Amino acid sequence: MAKRTRRIVTVVVAVVVVAGGAVFWATSASSAPGYRTATAAPAAVTATLDTTGTIEPVDNATLSFPVSGQVASIPVQVGQQVTAGQTLAQLDTTSLQDQVASAQSTLATAQAKLAADQTGQASATSGTRAIPALYVTAASAPSDLKTQQEAVTSAQHQVDLDLTAASAAVAAQEKACKTVVDADAEKAQSQDTVDACTTAIQEAQDAQHTTAVDEQKLADAENALSATLAKNAASSTEPRSTTPQPTSKAPSSSGKSSSGSSGGKSSGGSTKTSTPASAEQLAADQAAIDAADAQVAVAQQNLAAATLVSPIAGTVGEIGFTQGQTASSSEHVVVFGPGEDQVTTAVSDLQAGQIKPGQRATVTPDGSGKPISGQVTSIGLLASTTSGGSPSYPVTISLPSGGQLFPGATASVSIITSTANAAVTVPTSAVHLTGANAFVTTLVDGKTQTKRVTVGVVGASVTEIKSGLNAGDQVVLANLDDPLPTSNTSTRGLVGGGGPRRG
Repeated sequence: MAKRTRRIVTVVVAVVVVAGGAVFWATSASSAPGYRTATAAPAAVTATLDTTGTIEPVDNATLSFPVSGQVASIPVQVGQQVTAGQTLAQLDTTSLQDQVASAQSTLATAQAKLAADQTGQASATSGTRAIPALYVTAASAPSDLKTQQEAVTSAQHQVDLDLTAASAAVAAQEKACKTVVDADAEKAQSQDTVDACTTAIQEAQDAQHTTAVDEQKLADAENALSATLAKNAASSTEPRSTTPQPTSKAPSSSGKSSSGSSGGKSSGGSTKTSTPASAEQLAADQAAIDAADAQVAVAQQNLAAATLVSPIAGTVGEIGFTQGQTASSSEHVVVFGPGEDQVTTAVSDLQAGQIKPGQRATVTPDGSGKPISGQVTSIGLLASTTSGGSPSYPVTISLPSGGQLFPGATASVSIITSTANAAVTVPTSAVHLTGANAFVTTLVDGKTQTKRVTVGVVGASVTEIKSGLNAGDQVVLANLDDPLPTSNTSTRGLVGGGGPRRG
């Protein structure tokens, strides 16, 4: 009885679930001793790329103070529901209010300087010293002088605006073209990236051209005002020399005037007479006003930003600073909004070519046994470098709304990279690679033969065979007489993940 038992062939049936269906592989110890085999057969094959990701809401806001300062109050707490526009935190505004007052004082001083220089020009043009300069305003100046003064200040103001716009355009150009300039010569840039760089370059050139044109207009306005001031200064010397003076100081005054004329300046002997501001000085005054006005705007903006408000309705998920301590721009408050969630993950440069928007994915949050169906919505064009030095590309997977998911939680991600209803498939472990070539071992009449095959979709359990094997062929899964494989084994089996690995 014991001898009969030894001759009994033990049959093991393995069930492989593939793409929602059941494919039954009949694997057995064959009549030829020492081999375990499987029969090539049709089946549906699904290749997946498995990784991990982080769950986060699609609609969220990360907020921080643009300036450092002491946190005066935090009227919310983590987990609290907030509405759009609700205050999240408040800085102490004492120093910020002082900055606003200081900037406004600087602006007022610059405006007073411009008004005084315009008044001085008008006083010199009036040809009289009977009216103190304090009471001679730009409005009382001749109409041509007033028009030319306004032309200079207006042109200078436009140039200041142009310089600000040109500076911003150059900064935008450097940012848009950085990836193109620093790119590896062997890696082609996407057309969108190149187009964005080209557009930014053109905008920077246009801004610089506009600045140059307006600077020429400013120079023309200064030249016109300078000519008017020179003409009025020359004509105003004649009335002073012919005006009757009843006092004994007249000859002395006349003599000093003649002496001053020979030196190219009109003195008149009066301590009240001074050289009026030049056209260039008027432009400099306007530039100082524009700079001071910009400082006021920045100070007021910083004061307004001392109150951190939520731009969306949602739940406070994180508060990065503490009341009474100094907050920096690196610390923030995070508000998670309602709506759909998404999972962000990363793939290597070798895997990036397998990922495309629209692919289906399965996401299983840690601690949950229930997978969620999702869809790949984007894969980043710019790679980031991992701690190991290899590049990785960000992948975003959208999830349906209504799930009870926790922002920041980790999840297992399985992206379906390809599928096939294959006419011939074998267990993935039956396929082996030698270099770039794939092989299977068949068993015919008790004899083994190695065959080169062409593989298609490679699943975790099943691999598509496109050529080199027929349905019904017996393939060897293992030689039970061989020792277990070691790290020195040169031939290895395939694994799932979208295709055979190249060795």
